[in-house]
Amino acid sequence: MNKTIYSLVTKPINQNVGIIRISGPNAFESIKRILPNFIPKPNKVEYQKLVNKDGYIDDALVLSFIKPNSFTGEDVIEIQSHGSMFVIEKIISELNQTGIEQSEPGEFMKQAYMNGKLDLSQTEAINTLILSENRKLTEKSLDNLNGKQSAYIEEALTKIGEIVSRIQVSIDYPENTDLPKYNLNVICESIKELKDDLVKIINDSQRLVNYSKGIKIALVGIPNAGKSTLLNNLVNDDRAIVSNIEGTTRDVIESITYIDGLKVTLQDTAGIRNGTIDLIEKEGIRRSKKTINDANIVILLLDGTKELNFQRELFKEVYEKYNFKLIEVLTKSDIIKHKKTLNISNKKETLIPLLNKIKEFVKFNIYDDDKDNNSLLISQSQIDNFNFIKHSLSNAINFIQYGETADVVLFELENSMKLLGKIIGKEIDQNYLTNLFANFCIGK
Repeated sequence: MNKTIYSLVTKPINQNVGIIRISGPNAFESIKRILPNFIPKPNKVEYQKLVNKDGYIDDALVLSFIKPNSFTGEDVIEIQSHGSMFVIEKIISELNQTGIEQSEPGEFMKQAYMNGKLDLSQTEAINTLILSENRKLTEKSLDNLNGKQSAYIEEALTKIGEIVSRIQVSIDYPENTDLPKYNLNVICESIKELKDDLVKIINDSQRLVNYSKGIKIALVGIPNAGKSTLLNNLVNDDRAIVSNIEGTTRDVIESITYIDGLKVTLQDTAGIRNGTIDLIEKEGIRRSKKTINDANIVILLLDGTKELNFQRELFKEVYEKYNFKLIEVLTKSDIIKHKKTLNISNKKETLIPLLNKIKEFVKFNIYDDDKDNNSLLISQSQIDNFNFIKHSLSNAINFIQYGETADVVLFELENSMKLLGKIIGKEIDQNYLTNLFANFCIGK
């Protein structure tokens, strides 16, 4: 018998609304302590007064879902009360006395999976959707929640199953190997097509997952070049201290913003100059150099009020080592104008060309929305599983090409099916294979 669980599903902080979810066979029974006369009405929102033996607790909206027509496939109650933690703790205290249990992380989705409401691919899509800080990954998660990934895997399982059945026929009826369909060399080409498809999915998905983590942009320049002003303008906040005193920034200051749905960590580094004897400033410069190395993009700010060749010479190593990710920007363009590079000032409207340059760099060097045709996987663990599947298919191809016996080829193909099934939570055992192969015969 499934246990009945509950949890506060909103953050445990004072806020406008707090939501408590209860799911399991005793869900309706458990709320009688606070709703003694409540009669569940499926898929209805009802206004109720919550009470206990000491009296009134709060006004609330109560939603009822009767098994199996709920997210978890169990009887479900959701209580939407005011978000005061004092109120929430009162409600939870009453629930604890009914014997139901606080849910473990992900346990509501586990109930949904166990009751056949979701497969594992969809549960991972929900988790990624909740945690995503990236527009594109959110879109892919929604696709997979709607079954796109599951449909692909089911189709791949059918294709591999058909290949396995063809090899089995070639073993049981060797006289049929003259027919192209049962010839191992022809079968090998079918496996190659599957593998090539997997490689495209893996490569595009890896770019998506890397991209979804966001990028780091290091702001670099001499002291008082305008790095902190640029950071503050990009994030619309006074995140970094701005002053006319050189060396104000002694450490790397990080701040997060979003550009076209992409999470961007801006890193304001200590100004770099020659001849400093300040030990703290020296340490800041050392950290600046490490930040430059680790960043996806380096924006080099040249102070337009000072001699440019000197600044470029000072950053000669940056030009030589990091030119592939370097954007040069001239600051203080409201004071002095040059036309050979990007010009910005402390006026936010001058940032538009720089933002466009960043978007262009991301598109051509990190991730291109327009070329995203094959990304299907939304986590590193899924990509790792697909790499294992690719490895099994590669082994099967090699075994056929080197004339190994068909049974070792079958082992690799069946292993790839088990790995595919693992992603959606399908157990690929011998009974599954037998039932699958029963759908194929020599005449098809």
